[in-house]
Amino acid sequence: MTGHALSEALIREDGYWPRVEACYSRTWDHYDMPPHYHDRVEVMYVMKGWCNIHLFEYVMDASAQSMRVVRHWTERMGPGEFMFLDQGVPHRLEVPETNYMLNAEFVIARVPDAPTSLMRLAARSLSLAALLNGSMRIIRGKDESGQLLHALDQVVREFSKASIKDQTLLDILVAELLLRLAGCMRNSSVKENVLSYARRAADYIEQHFSEEFHVADAAREVGVAPAYLQRVFKQAMGLTMVEYTNRLRVEQSKRLLIHTNEAIMDIAVASGFNSRQHFFRVFNALEGVSPQQFRQRFKARSTQQLYIFEDAMDYRYDAGAMADKSPRAKT
Repeated sequence: MTGHALSEALIREDGYWPRVEACYSRTWDHYDMPPHYHDRVEVMYVMKGWCNIHLFEYVMDASAQSMRVVRHWTERMGPGEFMFLDQGVPHRLEVPETNYMLNAEFVIARVPDAPTSLMRLAARSLSLAALLNGSMRIIRGKDESGQLLHALDQVVREFSKASIKDQTLLDILVAELLLRLAGCMRNSSVKENVLSYARRAADYIEQHFSEEFHVADAAREVGVAPAYLQRVFKQAMGLTMVEYTNRLRVEQSKRLLIHTNEAIMDIAVASGFNSRQHFFRVFNALEGVSPQQFRQRFKARSTQQLYIFEDAMDYRYDAGAMADKSPRAKT
């Protein structure tokens, strides 16, 4: 079944409906999923623990049949938070510790036997109409009432039945899920400025983390007071601006430790740290080892392949090539 994106104008015609193609409720334990995309729309919901969703923007080079990543950012999600990803959005799930998630994936297509359609359902729901007309490719929100969790859980349970599924019931449950998702987006709309400020600040930090960083500089760039920006950044990102900066600096230092033979202090300076002591303290706090130990461990594993998505800027593009590869995880 050929799928369409929720952001496509085509699905606003009568007859289009999302059919469930994959579901799971799963415990992930120290898992790092490869970057991938697919022709389904996806809803992820964190029930316990936390995770990082890495998101990527890219441009296509049709002549070379390749894609070039132009931006990468990370959304940290905790209990009660969800993310909707439209068809074709490149992403990667990273679980540093342990978390429990619900997930459902849908193909949006013409479904003649569906009890309703997206167009007809949206005609009765202003919030769903706003969702369909918004052309939003990525939606992150908080399920304050728990109603989205209930709706998603019912979809997962019905789809996962070993016996013959009741497709009519499943379609009704999908309709409820869409309405709950649209309601969460409507309730979160007042926070959109907060998310915008946080993302703009994160963009600024990503561009300047190797320099001497001051919150006031980022606040001036965003156009809000420093104290307010610090508060909304922590609210949206789950990290303080200093913690976010330190993580970027450590990731940069790890790349230099792996790919160069530069002295430790030179790497610290190139990554934005102003002293060896500060570099060692932050690095050890985040990685659990010193920079020297990290480099030695990597060299000891030099026969193994390390795949760093951010460094590989060109990829062969094969539509759907990374789709439908179910990762293994502990259940």
